[in-house]
Amino acid sequence: MKKLLLIAIVAMTAVVANAQFWVGGSFGLNFIKPDYSNSDVITNLTIAPEVGYKINDKWDVAVALNESFVATDGEFYNSFSFEPYARFTFAKAGIASFFVDGGFGVGATGFEGDDFFDDSKFNFYLGFRPGVNIALSEKVGMVAKLGFIGYEFVDDAYHAFGINLNNSPLTFGMYYNL
Repeated sequence: MKKLLLIAIVAMTAVVANAQFWVGGSFGLNFIKPDYSNSDVITNLTIAPEVGYKINDKWDVAVALNESFVATDGEFYNSFSFEPYARFTFAKAGIASFFVDGGFGVGATGFEGDDFFDDSKFNFYLGFRPGVNIALSEKVGMVAKLGFIGYEFVDDAYHAFGINLNNSPLTFGMYYNL
């Protein structure tokens, strides 16, 4: 029994010693003036920190916390989601690595003045996001993700399934390899 425990400890130590953890995330600020209505400008601020673990040259696993604040027509709402995912790197060319993230997100959206936990709307998505990682140095990388392929649901608002490859879901982020 002692030998088995010692072997397990040595194996776990070897995995942790070779671990490649990374931290990073993205930040977004959008100002949107809808042509289809008389609405004021929609202001959207998004903060999405991430932490991940590089399993090997092809696979990473990570989790992001996504917080968005939106203001329009004197109303404010807040959206929060928890988003675990796996990243598969399918091609490399010089400093660029091309990947696809596959995961899901669960969260809630609430309006100002509401009790966030009682009155918020449930959000859920399941799908894939293609992207590119540009290695600026050995420790720092810039990541861009464009689009979404999958299913999205917002309670009492909509549900959608399909491919969205226009520039509205374009995100940029920075990562630091520990």
